[in-house]
Parts: sequence; C-alpha cells; structure tokens
Amino acid sequence: MTPVSHAVPLRADCIADSAGGLTFDVSATGAPDTAHLVLRHREGPEEVTLPLAPATKGRLRAALPSSVSLLEGHWDAYASVTEEESDHRVASGAMDVHPHASRVPYETRGGNLSVECRHEEASLGATSLDARGTARSAPANPRPPAMPAHPGH
Repeated sequence: MTPVSHAVPLRADCIADSAGGLTFDVSATGAPDTAHLVLRHREGPEEVTLPLAPATKGRLRAALPSSVSLLEGHWDAYASVTEEESDHRVASGAMDVHPHASRVPYETRGGNLSVECRHEEASLGATSLDARGTARSAPANPRPPAMPAHPGH
C-alpha cells in the first residue's frame, strides 16, 4: 500500500450511464477494506458510502448502481484511501456522460467532482454540458408548435 499525500488530491474519472448508474475510477492505491468514496448531498445530511476496490494498477473503482436512490440535487464527492486519513474532496477527472443520464457528474468551480441528480421527469429534455462540464437541460417540450393564424391557408 502506498500512502497518499494530502498535497496531491485524489482525482476521479466518472462514467454516467443511461440507466442512472455511476462508475468512479480514482487514481490511488489503498487498502480495499478501508478505501471508500462518499457522496454527500449539498443541501442536507444524506450521504452514500461506496467501497473502493482495486481496478487496475494505481486505480480504485467504486460503482453506484441505478437501483440506489439519491435525492434530487447536487452531491459532492469525497474519498479516503487509508484508515489514518479523513475524507477529502475528490478532484474531477475525465467524464463520460450518456446523453440521457439522470445523474450527471461535473467539475465544480474549484475543480472538484460533484454529481447533479435529477428525477426522471426532469431529465427527459435535452442535456448538454457547458465549457466547465456543468449540466444544462432544456425542458422536454418547451413550447407547443405554433398554430397557423388561418387554418386552410
């Protein structure tokens, strides 16, 4: 096990699939029995702890299946890879986001990883990411089509 310095933040790549599942790949090594990633709801006390397991050399992986319910809103990512350290914010890495994902990872202004969770009905519209990776969605049907002023012309 290689200890991680506090000077080097943990960085996570994230994949968001169409079903609502998230996969986090953290650049670190750690003890599989203590390494974990935590998503904390920004507006309340809710949090979800996911174990980090070895994936490839120098990478730990956590998976959040779509079957795990998350409240709507923003969730900040934290991680710890050793027993001796407390949870630290995770820096944002590469993101692969399915166009119809209801859980959208993004990079905060501070460079950290967060996830925006939207209920299904809120995610039916088109989703795009701005230059910072922040999700922007359009309503599913923003306005009905205009009717001609004179039917039959």
